[in-house]
Amino acid sequence: MTLGILLLAGCSADAGAPTPGPSASGSQNGSAADDARPVLSPGTTAASGSFVGSGDVMGSVVVRVNDAGIFELVVDDLVVSDSAAVQFTLTADALSPDERCLDSDWRFGLGQADAGHDPAAQLVFPIGGSDGIGQGDVSFIREVVVTRAASGGAVDKSCPIPIVSHATLTWDTPDLRPGLSVADSGATTGAMGTVSLDSDDKPIAYTVAQGDTLAAVAERFGIALDDLFYLNPRRSPNPEDAQAFTGETLNLSRENR
Repeated sequence: MTLGILLLAGCSADAGAPTPGPSASGSQNGSAADDARPVLSPGTTAASGSFVGSGDVMGSVVVRVNDAGIFELVVDDLVVSDSAAVQFTLTADALSPDERCLDSDWRFGLGQADAGHDPAAQLVFPIGGSDGIGQGDVSFIREVVVTRAASGGAVDKSCPIPIVSHATLTWDTPDLRPGLSVADSGATTGAMGTVSLDSDDKPIAYTVAQGDTLAAVAERFGIALDDLFYLNPRRSPNPEDAQAFTGETLNLSRENR
C-alpha cells in the first residue's frame, strides 16, 4: 500500500526555514548532504496555473520562493461568482478538468478567501522551505483545489469535499537533487523486501517486508534516509515519526515522486 497523510494548514510553514537547497540531514551512506544542489533564488517563480471548471471561480496561481526562502502560493485576480468564502488545498493527484469530488489521499490545506473577497487583493499562502513537505522540493504537487469553506451544514457522504474549481500546476524548476542515484546492493537485514524494476532493470519501487526499517532500505539502495523521504513526499517529512509498514510500497524513481 502507498500511505498518504493529511497535513493541516500552516503546519509546514516555518518562517525561519532556509532557502530550498542543501539541508543538514543525510547519512553516512547517502548523497543528501553531499550534493551540490541548485538553490532557487528569492523571487523565483517555480510553477503556475489557472483555475478551470464551472466558471464559479476565476483567477491564476503561481508558486514562488519568497525572501525568506519559503515556497508560497500566490493567488491573483480571484473572482468567486457568488462571493462566498472558499478554501484552498494542495493535492499530489492530477485531476481531470471536470473533477467534482476531492478524495486524494494526500492533501495540504492552505487557508481561505473570505466572503466578498476583493479580486484586486492578492492572496499569499506559505507552503514550506527545505525542512517542509517534499524535503524542500514541492514539485510533486499537481493541483491547487478550491472548495467551499466549511459552513457547518450537512455533508454529502457521496462527495464529502466537492470541488468548485482547480488549477493544474505547470512546474519550471531545475533538478534540485542532481546527484541522487538509486542502485540495489541486494537484500540485507532490515531490507528484505521485493524490488520492482523498469525496462532498463533499474529499481523503481520497493515493497516492504516484515522487519524492514527505512534506514536499512535507504542503505540497501545507496541513498540517505532524507533521499528516501524525498522520493516519497506523501509520507511524513519527519523521520522520527515514520516507520516501515509491511506491504507498503516505497517509490525509488525520481520521475514517479
